[in-house]
Amino acid sequence: MSAYDDYLLYYASKLGRKSFIIKKGEGRVMLSAPHAAEQTRNGHKKYGEFLTGVLANMLHDSTLCPIIVKEKNCGDDANRDEKCKYKAKLVKFAEKNGIEYLIDLHQMNPERDELIDIGTGEGKNIAAAPDIAERVKARFEAAGLSGVSIDGRFTAVHPFTVSAYTARECGIACLQIEFNTRLLSKRYKECRYEDVMRTMESIIKDLNGGCL
Repeated sequence: MSAYDDYLLYYASKLGRKSFIIKKGEGRVMLSAPHAAEQTRNGHKKYGEFLTGVLANMLHDSTLCPIIVKEKNCGDDANRDEKCKYKAKLVKFAEKNGIEYLIDLHQMNPERDELIDIGTGEGKNIAAAPDIAERVKARFEAAGLSGVSIDGRFTAVHPFTVSAYTARECGIACLQIEFNTRLLSKRYKECRYEDVMRTMESIIKDLNGGCL
């Protein structure tokens, strides 16, 4: 099987494991996937965004960027809970390892019209690099990935989203990127996973080199 299939099988299996993992790496860019496992919000379980776990791990493998990925539902929601070990460990790692950019990966319902939504907390989460969202948007569009919005449906404005919390605590630029499942899942004709991968690789490489 391919790395894509291997990682997808791993995250979809829901086997017992730690709440989350951190894979160390190199560079100034870190990826986060807080919904790669099923989560619980307001007492209700929500389906895991397994393909964000796949994407984060494959990007770690190809670029060596550090990642933090949720792997088990512990009755929590790392992207919404005020008290959260996931975010606490993320902040500690980012501060210790000189992280300057965080990209928080999410996966939206395939029935939505949007294909990619870049959340900035209405600008608050990217105060350290105010033009980063527009530059990332342009990079996706240059790859032929249309339907890209900034602060559309998913703004990441809630104070305890991973990107809002990390930006506030670390003073770094944090983006939340929502990918439509149709772009990531090979079950759909519209799947553009390879294009998403290549574009994300170029974004990470250029941010590390300071030339995005």
